[in-house]
Order: sequence, then structure tokens, then C-alpha cells
Amino acid sequence: MVQTLVSSGLTTMVQTMTETTPGGWQVIDREAGVLTYKYTFTKNGTANAFAARMPGGKMLVLSPPCNIDEGVFADLLEFGDVGAVVATNGFHHMGQAEWKARFPNARFFAPSKAIARIAKKNPDAGELEPLSELQPMLNDEVGVGEAPATKCGETWGWARIDGGYAWFGSDIIANMPSLPPKFPVRMMFKLTGSAPGYRLFGLALMAIIKNKKVALAAFREALHAHPPTVVVPAHGDINASPDVAAKTDELLAAAL
Repeated sequence: MVQTLVSSGLTTMVQTMTETTPGGWQVIDREAGVLTYKYTFTKNGTANAFAARMPGGKMLVLSPPCNIDEGVFADLLEFGDVGAVVATNGFHHMGQAEWKARFPNARFFAPSKAIARIAKKNPDAGELEPLSELQPMLNDEVGVGEAPATKCGETWGWARIDGGYAWFGSDIIANMPSLPPKFPVRMMFKLTGSAPGYRLFGLALMAIIKNKKVALAAFREALHAHPPTVVVPAHGDINASPDVAAKTDELLAAAL
């Protein structure tokens, strides 16, 4: 669910974001080729993918969905052939094999710190290039950043859209409407301040980040350079509220 925009100046974005393709992609900006897709990776676990059209016309996919059908691939091809697929950290790699089989000519990337873990946990993911090799395919309007000081890598991404930038916050940001139902997991989310609502994903940060202040400072700097009007977290609802840039900066400032 997209949080409602109330500013009349952003009416176009509200209307655009109500579009969903037959295969289930939610269109953030059709002209820019920016979309997101919610997928299921365990019985009760869901995550979001993010896609954007790169300068050369091909599509960039962050956190590639797993357990999907041909309709999901076909819908994305309407916006451009897939040129780059990124496992955003050492956990968001479950769709790699499916996407490699479907797009053998695409290039596949991961943060340098994530590559070894992915090879161990998911041998079918195949060979991955470091994110540094992806940079020549991008520019200031469609880009990715790699967090420093991590245990198993972390990636964020942005894409220019009408009115600002759409961001993929990966596992740094979460926007889950409620706490998980199972008591042990519920307490972990509660004690780490991970849910409910728009928050830093404290539980994921503990697993992924080695030095939180260093990593979050880099994330904040990138946000200042490309202020978001839409934030897609890896887990939870899209946040397209008018104050999303200020709210995100407030969360980061408090953590730093």
C-alpha cells in the first residue's frame, strides 16, 4: 500500500503510483521506467524489488524477486530489456538463479562484502561482479550506493522521477504496518525499534552493518544529494508522503 500524498503539487505522482501491471509491478513513474514489486520469499515473509531504466535504456533490478512467474518478467520487458541485477546485500539474493536463467545476457552484481556469503548460501546464484563494475552503466539520475563498514554488504539505489527521486532503501529503512505475530520475532522487532511504521530497520542493521554511524552517514549523504519523494524499503509499504525526505533525514540524524 502506498501512503497517501496530500500535496496538490504531487497529484500526478499519486495518479501514476496507482498503476499496477498485470504481473503485479507497481509503477512509480512510467516514463522514467521506475517500478517496484512485492514478492514472497518464505511462508510469511515478503520483500520489495526495485527497478529503474538505466541511461543506456536497459533495466536495473535491485533485490530480484524469487518464486515468480513469466508474467512478472514479461511486464518488466515492456519498460526495457534487463541489463543489470543486484543482490543488494548478503540476504537479498534468493531470486538470482531465476533471473540468470531468464536473462542470460544480463550482468549480475552484489556488494563486495556480500559475494562470499551469497556463494556459500546460494551456490545457484552463480558468479557475481562487485558493485564497482556496475557504476559505468549508471549516472547521477539512476544510481546505486554501497554502504561502507558492513558485515555482509548493503546497497541503496535511486532514480529520477517526476517531482524528485524514488529511492530503494534496502534493509536500512523499513515501513512495516505492524509487528510480526509470533512472539519471539515480535519481541526482537519491538526491542530493536524495527516496527511498526516508518523506521530504521534496527534488527537488519545489527545483522548487516559493522559500524552503524559510518554506514548511515554515507546513506544520509547520498539522500541529501538526491532528496527522495518516494522511498521503497526492502520490507514494508512504500512511503510517498510529502515529508518523506525530512522524516528519513530525522531518523538518520537521531541514529547518528
